[in-house]
Amino acid sequence: MNYSFWEQQFITKPTDVTIIGAGIVGLSTAISIKESRPDVSIKILERGHLPYGASTKNAGFSCFGSVSELMEDIDSIGEATCMEIVKMRWLGLQMLKQRVGKQHLEYHHCGGTELFRAGDHQLLSACIDKITSYNEMMNDHMGLKDCYQLRQNEVVTSWLPQAIYNQYEGTINPMSMMQRLYQIAIEKGISIFYGIEVQDLDQENHILKSGGNMDIQYKKLIVCTNGFTQMLLPHLEVVPARNQVLITKPMEGLTLNSGYHVDKGYVYFRNYQNRILLGGGRNLNPDGETTFDFGHTAQIQTYLEGILEEIYPGASNLIDHRWSGILGIGPSKFPIIQWLDNHILVGVRLGGMGVAIGSYLGKVLAERVVETVNIS
Repeated sequence: MNYSFWEQQFITKPTDVTIIGAGIVGLSTAISIKESRPDVSIKILERGHLPYGASTKNAGFSCFGSVSELMEDIDSIGEATCMEIVKMRWLGLQMLKQRVGKQHLEYHHCGGTELFRAGDHQLLSACIDKITSYNEMMNDHMGLKDCYQLRQNEVVTSWLPQAIYNQYEGTINPMSMMQRLYQIAIEKGISIFYGIEVQDLDQENHILKSGGNMDIQYKKLIVCTNGFTQMLLPHLEVVPARNQVLITKPMEGLTLNSGYHVDKGYVYFRNYQNRILLGGGRNLNPDGETTFDFGHTAQIQTYLEGILEEIYPGASNLIDHRWSGILGIGPSKFPIIQWLDNHILVGVRLGGMGVAIGSYLGKVLAERVVETVNIS
């Protein structure tokens, strides 16, 4: 990289806090620090020209958990831990709406609807049995009354006739969200450098080695690289997970008026500007989708196209664009919030719920690092 003296001097200039990753967690962390400590100097290093992982590549759902997802998570990690994670998501969404504003989010309070395909009779029956107890949990932990409601499926007639509606969910535009977070960060005096790939971390000397042959010294470092964390910190239990998405051309007569979840949340779709936006399916081949590489596979694209045809016959011939993002998952959906030493704090593994949990995680990271910052 051909950096001038001025550029290199500006990028390597010491700051009180250095953050790796300008996605939703990195920007939210920096903004939260400035809100409590305007005197703290901050710079963010981002490898891409846009956030590299999934912050601007997700499907734009403001959601925190369908009944089938909760059922699976409670079986795996227990009610207490599951509800702690769900509460993080809920609080994160409220923080995001307040900080960014519904207009900048393009927030549409359309609710979230879980649909069940023709072979899902047993799953639907189990979910219906849980509605009352899960509503009690949502009320007890977050004050949400009658969160889940049994509805008729009026969207895909070939699927099961009953659906479960979550009245507290909605949809957003992730690019508008990130642009507003970027603007807020700049207004608060946060320096953001794109195209800076941190390739190595020298903990002993507090130095970041960049792809531009620059040594960047840090005082306090916060790592917010989520799906790409293993590249820098391979010992942490964060696994990359590629998520594939597609969107159709505008179509007439599209009546989708909610955010829809299918197959325990592994598939989701929505209406955006009279287009069907559809994504997911990584559970078909979890090993194959455990990758740092963007792109798409024939297996999952064929699967998504099949679902698309069930939703709107003929829509697979109207696909306009396909893309993918890299999530950070692991053996637990609980995010990793951990000091690696006295100078490095990590906040990663959002479990595919970055839109929901990112703002909350940023606040927690800010609180932890601010306690340790000494202004020079």
